[in-house]
Amino acid sequence: MKNKAYFLKKSQMEILGLAIVVVLILIATIFVVRFLVLKTPTEYRKGFVSSELASNMLSTFLKTAAEECSQLTMTELLQDCAQARGIICDNGQDSCRFAESTAKKIFESTLDKWNMNYEFLSYTDVNTPFVKLGKPCRAEKKSKLFPIPISSATMYVKLDICG
Repeated sequence: MKNKAYFLKKSQMEILGLAIVVVLILIATIFVVRFLVLKTPTEYRKGFVSSELASNMLSTFLKTAAEECSQLTMTELLQDCAQARGIICDNGQDSCRFAESTAKKIFESTLDKWNMNYEFLSYTDVNTPFVKLGKPCRAEKKSKLFPIPISSATMYVKLDICG
């Protein structure tokens, strides 16, 4: 009988020891999650992320092909918009209106949903852009500017992400 009580007490102590180890592991995991995983990005990283986002968004937009416009890319449509405006898409819009409405759809479903302020411009003269979306940034911004050659000058496509 004494032997049975001894083993019962010993096994209870081992279970209590295991429970303490499990609790310590849980506490350590909570600290790791709190301080490493949920850490807010540092300032220099935020700027880099915004700059990369602007670059990637603009690059992807310019390479996007339009089914409704004979599979022309947004770059080709914007080039036509800056020059002749001779392309009319299947939906009846000219190259400028089609590129603008496509950009608006893309930015509404991404940057607007992410609550990011931005300004998108396409121009040959910065004072008279032929496509303009969003609002000018009042403070700090990260920009990406793509020059696109056209026959008479250079057209620029610019995306500012406000920070």
